[in-house]
Amino acid sequence: MKPIAIRTVRRGAAQDGSVLLEALVAILIFSFGVLGLIGILASSIRATNDARYRAEAANLANAVIGDMWATAAADLGPQFGPDGPRLLAWQSQVASLLPSASGANAPLIDLAQPGLSLQSRSVVVTVFWQLPGETARHQVLITAQIGKNT
Repeated sequence: MKPIAIRTVRRGAAQDGSVLLEALVAILIFSFGVLGLIGILASSIRATNDARYRAEAANLANAVIGDMWATAAADLGPQFGPDGPRLLAWQSQVASLLPSASGANAPLIDLAQPGLSLQSRSVVVTVFWQLPGETARHQVLITAQIGKNT
């Protein structure tokens, strides 16, 4: 009867450590899941920031177009042309609200295009920005007809 009792003890000793190994594998799988969730969170934050900056750029471009509509056609060039006071004020506002929207990324207004009629102009407003930590340059480009279209 002694040999039977000894064999039972040896089988239990051979199973020691398997629970620890299963626990380590479970922790490893759980860790990969948590890392995946952190990656998804980071990409969603990046997409949210991009959408926020894109919406801000579109709003700023639409605001300057609205400002141009309220300006007399003869004053568009002096006010919104190169070194115009309203252009410079708008560019500083854009630079304060969008990251890297200054220097080479300064917003532009092109007034050189003829309009649909002699009393109008086709205006192209371009707003640039870069997200923090990225090298890619983003832009919003809006074209509008300012003045009488008849």
